[in-house]
Amino acid sequence: MYDHLLGGQCGYASDRRACADLLGLAPRLRELALINRDFLGRAVRHLTGQHEVRRYLDHGSGIPHRPHVHEIAREARPDTHVVYIDNDPVALGQSRLILAEDPTAATVLSADIRDTPGILRHPRVTRLFEAALPVGALFGWVLECIPDDEDPWALVRGVTGRLPSGSYLVISHLTHEDPNVRAEVGGFLRQTLGRQWGNVRSRHEVARFFSGLNMVGQDAPGDVAHWHPGHPSTSCAQDTGDGWVQFGGVARVP
Repeated sequence: MYDHLLGGQCGYASDRRACADLLGLAPRLRELALINRDFLGRAVRHLTGQHEVRRYLDHGSGIPHRPHVHEIAREARPDTHVVYIDNDPVALGQSRLILAEDPTAATVLSADIRDTPGILRHPRVTRLFEAALPVGALFGWVLECIPDDEDPWALVRGVTGRLPSGSYLVISHLTHEDPNVRAEVGGFLRQTLGRQWGNVRSRHEVARFFSGLNMVGQDAPGDVAHWHPGHPSTSCAQDTGDGWVQFGGVARVP
């Protein structure tokens, strides 16, 4: 569905029908998907170019869209390496096809992002940590897939707690402040996707992911469409009054 919202061609008819129904509930969702994608690109470009981050873990990387994370990062640091993490067979297959072009740039790990211990023990990941260099942990439009009762906040703390000092957390999360709207959209997605969907959350709930970390480029988590305006952006994006905001930011791990 995310691939379809971004204009990709890898989805099925059922994905397109579900997106059409979803856009009936939240017409700006396609724009928010593009805002999310654009923000992740700006964050990676900034972290690589300004903070020399050369290692990335892309959680729930999904079906690849150009420019890929490793392509963006390698513009500034050709020795960058990315580990893409997903458990969807279509996303994994597409990623492996693309990465066959340059296997030194990135690897693809078949894993559930909730299995933090297993991911961090995997040889492809432990190699990222060998030199104790900073790592960028990316969570873009994926924490929504973790229900509250599975504690996504603990998941993020488990990742940041194992990263080398001076690493970075990047989160972009779909939010709405009206609990009735969250319940309506969340209910539709849970009915459509089952346990592959968790919650649309409030801004306060998303801000909790950054607890104890130092924000980069802003004083507090906010609308990611406005994050780091010094970088080029194709987002059209302000909050238009419908209440939907792509919320999050970038934070440094002590």
